[in-house]
Amino acid sequence: MKLNYRDKVILGIILAIVIAVLGFVFMIKPKNEEIKTDEETLKAKQTEQAELETKIARIEPLKKSIEETYEETAKMTEDFVDIEDISSTEKLDKFLREYAEECGVRIDELNVAYPKEKVLKYYYLEYEDLISNMRESADLNGMYSLAYDSLMAEQNALKDRTAETLIQTQYGIRVTGTREAVWKYMKTIEDLKKSILIDEVDIADYSFGANTVEDTASEPAETPEEAGEPTDEGAEAENPAEGENPEVPAPAEAPAPITISNSDTSSVEIVMSLYSVYDMQKPDIEEE
Repeated sequence: MKLNYRDKVILGIILAIVIAVLGFVFMIKPKNEEIKTDEETLKAKQTEQAELETKIARIEPLKKSIEETYEETAKMTEDFVDIEDISSTEKLDKFLREYAEECGVRIDELNVAYPKEKVLKYYYLEYEDLISNMRESADLNGMYSLAYDSLMAEQNALKDRTAETLIQTQYGIRVTGTREAVWKYMKTIEDLKKSILIDEVDIADYSFGANTVEDTASEPAETPEEAGEPTDEGAEAENPAEGENPEVPAPAEAPAPITISNSDTSSVEIVMSLYSVYDMQKPDIEEE
């Protein structure tokens, strides 16, 4: 069958449409779906990129905050005794003995306790309210309540605060030295500006030798009674005749006691408490 020109044109159009449809179904449609998938992936990656950029922007401020926290912590703990100085009895004795030697006191006895945990409570005055009923009855304008709340403010703020745990070591010594040397030693410990508390001081001789009395004079002469000589009673027959005036030596007087300060030192017992904490390790925030 022959096709005329018009039929050929119509058939060409139909073939073009079929080819277009088949191309859309087998080529364009899958590509569109792939493009949509890629667009969704791109959006997810862009969101992830934005989150990472936000985190990166926070790194430097975070590093700075960590460094500031470390520095503040180190400043807060610098008043405590270095844990290395009290980690053993030998190190603790070496740490404090040198100050005794510098101040001129001699350590005669030493007692050192091993480090232990100690809960250090807050110091504050504790008030007991015994007249609350009377105060409330008279408090017409509320002034008594305000005054009472102001009085109790410190106690209320501290009594419920968590007490911290520290490392405590006790150092007990018996030293011998002059007043100046002992005073200088305790002042040196105070001037260390460390968390060292002198808990107890027991001075054997508070005068440091000033009240030492020693009688080195010879003993007084014997009295007539001790020497067995006759007293006035019953001795008239042995007295010489009237008119005679023999010389009779007077009894020797006892010499006054002599105050001798043969030593200006005293034995002193001192008990100290040393407090320490573990220092925070410096954080590693350097980028690899």
